[in-house]
Amino acid sequence: MTVDKYLYHMRLSDENLMDVSKRFRKEMDKGLGRDTNPTAAVKMLPTFVRSTPDGTEVGDFLALDLGGTNFRVLLVKVSSNGKQKVEMENQIYAIPENIMRGSGAE
Repeated sequence: MTVDKYLYHMRLSDENLMDVSKRFRKEMDKGLGRDTNPTAAVKMLPTFVRSTPDGTEVGDFLALDLGGTNFRVLLVKVSSNGKQKVEMENQIYAIPENIMRGSGAE
């Protein structure tokens, strides 16, 4: 059996797709609410990003990613001398087991 034959059974009608989309959006909104987050199917965190890049950005920026077992730090250097240039350096730090499983009061 080809992959397409398996995928055929997973296709949604436009009506079903719209229903799934509405439900997903509702759960995302619920996940952003302070009082509704605990019961939301989709947990959300607020972002403080106010706009998307427009290509005029210049400078050094930090990007931080705290995953399950690692803390990743990226230094993104954006320069412009007629043509935008982006350089990235990153370092990954393992999170010790006692910190991952700690009470958070340490």
